[in-house]
Amino acid sequence: MNPREQGKLYFQKGKFTAAAESYTEAITLEPTVAALYQNRALCFQKLSRWADVLADSEQALKLLESSGSSSVKALYLQGTANLNLRRLDSAQESFERALSQSSSPEFASYRPSIEKGLCSVHAQKWEEEQARLESEDHANYSLVQDLITEAAQLDGHTQALHDLETQVADLCRRAVAQRERPQVPECLCCQITFEVIKDPVLTPSGQTFERDAIECHLAQNGQWDPVTRHPLTKAQLVPNHALRLVVEDFVKRNPWAVA
Repeated sequence: MNPREQGKLYFQKGKFTAAAESYTEAITLEPTVAALYQNRALCFQKLSRWADVLADSEQALKLLESSGSSSVKALYLQGTANLNLRRLDSAQESFERALSQSSSPEFASYRPSIEKGLCSVHAQKWEEEQARLESEDHANYSLVQDLITEAAQLDGHTQALHDLETQVADLCRRAVAQRERPQVPECLCCQITFEVIKDPVLTPSGQTFERDAIECHLAQNGQWDPVTRHPLTKAQLVPNHALRLVVEDFVKRNPWAVA
């Protein structure tokens, strides 16, 4: 049995370390076969070895792209690795490319996983932004409190200190209340209408638009992507279900966004 077949057999038995070793041996014999890197990346994914998943998926893509092709599987693995390594922008790019190339029935089984990964990217970006804003609020509040305390100690006006502290606390409460109505993230807006997307579609180059807006553009201005200027037809547009879920969740929590 050759190393590639051994790797497949080990993987089916759940022996992922042994499978990875077999694929490594196969790669030594056939270093230009992209499928071997993809298969080893799948083994590393099962082992949560994300840096290795990223390295193998990128090598597979490099080999495929050198011959003018690509791979939904390799892009998905690249996106998953980047997501787990907290490289969110890179993960989003990989998942969007995978989604745009997965419209044919043969990739139907991958679409839910790709959409779930893309949804996780958007959710983590949102959480990071909220955490950053909360941290800024806390730092600013502490700074103002320190300045008030220092000023009151210099003047000896304890009543003035109390009054100012009350005003600052009230100001902070109002700031937090306003934070509950954040700006709409750019990733949720159409690049043509600049409004919240209701029916998002993805182009082969990874751009997302409101369906009506991009179809109107194609009909009135010509068959090209308004962002990248690459050739584009209506048939190439793919529903971006992951972004639709994110938008629906955002609008549910922020109904003013589409008022």
